[in-house]
Amino acid sequence: MSLLGVLFAGGGSRRFGAPKALARLHGRPLWAFGVDALRPCGRGVVALANDPAVARALPVETRSDVRQGQGPMGGLETALLWAQETSSAGALILGCDMPWVGQGPVTAILEEWDAEGVVSVEADGRWGFEPLCSAVPTSALEEVSRRLDEGALELGGALSAMGPRILPSRADWSDAFRSVNRPSDLPPPTVAVVGNKKSGKTTVAVALIAELERRGRRVMSAKHGHHFRLDAEGTDSWRHRHEGRAERVLLAGPEGFALQGSWGDAGEPDLEVLGCSHLAGAELIIAEGFRTSRVPKVEVWRRRAQPEPAIDPDRTVEAGVFVRVTDEPDAMSPVPTLDADAQDLAAQLADLVEARLFGS
Repeated sequence: MSLLGVLFAGGGSRRFGAPKALARLHGRPLWAFGVDALRPCGRGVVALANDPAVARALPVETRSDVRQGQGPMGGLETALLWAQETSSAGALILGCDMPWVGQGPVTAILEEWDAEGVVSVEADGRWGFEPLCSAVPTSALEEVSRRLDEGALELGGALSAMGPRILPSRADWSDAFRSVNRPSDLPPPTVAVVGNKKSGKTTVAVALIAELERRGRRVMSAKHGHHFRLDAEGTDSWRHRHEGRAERVLLAGPEGFALQGSWGDAGEPDLEVLGCSHLAGAELIIAEGFRTSRVPKVEVWRRRAQPEPAIDPDRTVEAGVFVRVTDEPDAMSPVPTLDADAQDLAAQLADLVEARLFGS
């Protein structure tokens, strides 16, 4: 019943202009997110990579498509042949250009799959499910090959014709299937400084921004908060938004500008979407707050202010924390710790941030 996890990293990336699998999101290549997401697959993880440069970069076994230039359908045929060779019951395929999928949808598919048909996850779009995050049994190989022989290259159409079982989406998967088609779909490299109230995270964030600016980096920032009021009731801009119902209002003047808007029914703003939309010119973004975001995090924890850190210590790495700033630097921690009272804290932290985001 085990599935072979197959990462699709063999696309031509014509719209992107370079191999998407090698593009970086917050310092990591896109292929790394896909490999991590597929780890629960019982038969292991392999990848389809037609570009030799991508194949060399991947840490798992790779193959090129048996039929070159046939898009994802050609990839599916190769994936099912590979699954057959490894005595796997099927292949769980995942596109490398969806780095936000994570293990949630993959685990759900594995739990529901019974080797009798296609299982996928509900998603917006033409098919109502995400073809490139689906489990396909090896018994579908003959049908896939027949469609390829006939020149039918729509992966969604092929899987839809097989009567897939579609699992309902979940709230925490709302952006899971957002795909990277162009460089502008990737936010600037981002780090969030998180911590409890009065932990000193603002002081750390400001010092880090100043140090990175001193080093010549183009830094922009984002601050999470509640009940923001940029102008008073009755002002012209207030009327634009509250009486005219404008979705967004840009306030501009000699001293600067500010953008007001609502997030609609989507709840909390997505930090990475905000980065793409409004901070795209940044070399890097330092955010304060956004502890539930998927970006790398610096956690600030002062025991003098709060008895427990903001993030459960058992979830430190899972939550994306890669360094902790604390007044107890000798405490046990699964990630490096820095002394919150060190005089060169900003320089030490900037070194770690640059290494995490730029590999320097």
